[in-house]
Amino acid sequence: MTTILGYLDTPISWAVVGFIIGLSLGVNFASVALVAIGLGAFILYVFMHGPAKIRTEGKLFAACPIFIVAWMVGFFVHGLVF
Repeated sequence: MTTILGYLDTPISWAVVGFIIGLSLGVNFASVALVAIGLGAFILYVFMHGPAKIRTEGKLFAACPIFIVAWMVGFFVHGLVF
């Protein structure tokens, strides 16, 4: 049974959200505010997740930089397309 936390445990879900924010909004105040909210949500997620286990530690902490990089790729694509 897959739960919402199961989807949040994969860095791909964080990357998709970051890319969608960057692609749809580009670089403006709303986009930066959403990324700041996303980073705050990541901190809360890590806090709620509990202690990292050796087997899942990499995936857990990789989500934050992947979120930021995907946002940057999204606004690069936004700049090229629009």
